Amino acid sequence: MTMLFNTENSFAQNIEENIQKNVSLETFNTFRFSYCAEYFAIADSLDSLKVLLAWAKHFEKHITVIGGGSNLLISADIPGLVIINRLTGIQAREHSGNFVSLTVAAGENWHQTVEHTVQQGWFGIENLALIPGTVGAAPVQNIGAYGVEVKDVVTRVQVVDRETGDVYWINANDCGFAYRDSHFKGKWKDRYIITSVEILLKKQAELLLSYGGLINQIHGEADLLSVFNAVCQVRSEKLPSPDKLANAGSFFKNPIISVAQHDELKTSFPQLVSFPFNGEYKLAAGWLIDQAGWKGQKYLGVGVYDKQALVLVNYTERTAKALLELEVKIKSTVFDRYGVKLEREPVQLPCTREIV
Repeated sequence: MTMLFNTENSFAQNIEENIQKNVSLETFNTFRFSYCAEYFAIADSLDSLKVLLAWAKHFEKHITVIGGGSNLLISADIPGLVIINRLTGIQAREHSGNFVSLTVAAGENWHQTVEHTVQQGWFGIENLALIPGTVGAAPVQNIGAYGVEVKDVVTRVQVVDRETGDVYWINANDCGFAYRDSHFKGKWKDRYIITSVEILLKKQAELLLSYGGLINQIHGEADLLSVFNAVCQVRSEKLPSPDKLANAGSFFKNPIISVAQHDELKTSFPQLVSFPFNGEYKLAAGWLIDQAGWKGQKYLGVGVYDKQALVLVNYTERTAKALLELEVKIKSTVFDRYGVKLEREPVQLPCTREIV
């Protein structure tokens, strides 16, 4: 796609056919809430993305970018331009020795990318199989499972600057990766759009099987494929597929508390599920919610999944009102019982003050 910038008319003539008005986002978020985008477009190339950014800047429209929509809580119509990131392409570069660099466009499906690496015999992200969403969303949330986080393999992230349209790479060390967090989710959320991610994999490596009883799910000799299959099986059994039951995966982060608070809780609740984490303790939010009596409970047309209390599901609602009310109720119950504040994992759109 090309564009002339000589006059406002030529600008509009080249772009208007690619932008729609008042488009429902029901099929672009896995909670399937039926809010609308004021303006809507799909970017399937870096050039088309740049043009859309230029259009939004010219007409002073706010930009919202959505990938797979699997970590979103859309709670109102979204003003401005909503761009669906559909950038595709995977390139591999083998290094001398044990390493392989994989550059993956942000619109590629994450699970399919993991599956591709396993088929190639490359180690590093097999524990992150069956996590819904796109590759571009993985660094934003610093996705993780079974003892692996995406920050463990990301070497750099390609971005486009929303204001200038410049494209460049940011080293992983500068991305502010933390537990389910990064600068892309925080201070950079209105500055950069991720267009590609480079990850470093290994041709041979030790498998990580110690987390979450993963090794107990593998029958016979553990290898790359058996780990991948085991992760897929466990996730399929515990987590509902968004295609079958509307949800956004884990709705709450595992809270991190001090050693002192942990020791106090452990005394009062000996069965407390917790893990040492960077000199503190990480609690299992699912256990807290389950023990507080919420697992399997329904509230209006939403509820807590009966096989995993971390997951909130949408049965029949077309808006987020009931889900937001359920969130407040769960947070309140857990805090009253344990003195622990739960934090939402999905990103709320449009951006609003966090509900506590």
